[in-house]
Amino acid sequence: MPFLNLAYFVHTVECESFTKAAEKNYISQSAVSKAVRNLEEELQTTLIDRSRRKLTLTKQGELVYRFAKDFFDYYDEKKKILYDELGKQDDVLRFGLPPTAGSIFFYSVIYEFKKKIPSVSLTINDATSTHIIEKLLENELDMGVAITPFDDDRFVIHKVFTSEAVLLVGNSHRLRSADTVDFATLHREKFFQVEKDFMYHGVFVDTCRQAGFEPNIVFESNQWDLIIEMVAANQGVSILPKPLIDNYSSKKIHQVHLKTPPFLGL
Repeated sequence: MPFLNLAYFVHTVECESFTKAAEKNYISQSAVSKAVRNLEEELQTTLIDRSRRKLTLTKQGELVYRFAKDFFDYYDEKKKILYDELGKQDDVLRFGLPPTAGSIFFYSVIYEFKKKIPSVSLTINDATSTHIIEKLLENELDMGVAITPFDDDRFVIHKVFTSEAVLLVGNSHRLRSADTVDFATLHREKFFQVEKDFMYHGVFVDTCRQAGFEPNIVFESNQWDLIIEMVAANQGVSILPKPLIDNYSSKKIHQVHLKTPPFLGL
């Protein structure tokens, strides 16, 4: 059972609203709704009575909510004990990690780190790559993860992961059945992209300019899932790291490889 789906369900019940639960978690409402739907499909039951105006749980929903509350209460209790124990240790490593990179690539790395070096307390600072670099320069972090291409003599850089970026289109787009396209042919497309605070924004714009055009960015957001949902609604296209899209299951979106794709490193 996916941990996040259960958490989003609990937040929805406690907030009595999909919208408020989404705001609490800094994601789109559709992402919360989808998480609850996925949880219902996995449990093969209906948790929320959608025929009523006010959010109302079914009997099965009440049972799952009680179970989830007990589970998270236990988790929070043990987490507090763990953090208290870690706080007693002298060695602390301040580590900057972009939220998306953490959920896709680094959760197992963090687990292995704590397993092999239990004497060091690992403090995770969630921030964009740009802000992580700033915090490193200000000595607020000991090490961090940033999207490459990135080159700066002030840092010791080790690339640990490389990923292809792909074009993302909706069901009604002219390129939905294409396998590969030339980057330069996308000059008339309406693009959705992450905000300028993300290093990937600069990588995307630079790649477009190298292909001979200035991208028409019609929408920017700090929520990757919202960008993908807007592409699924056939409002425009996006070029995103492939592992990010692979982590997002939907029949409404299609990946198209680029002949000269930007390769992103971490």
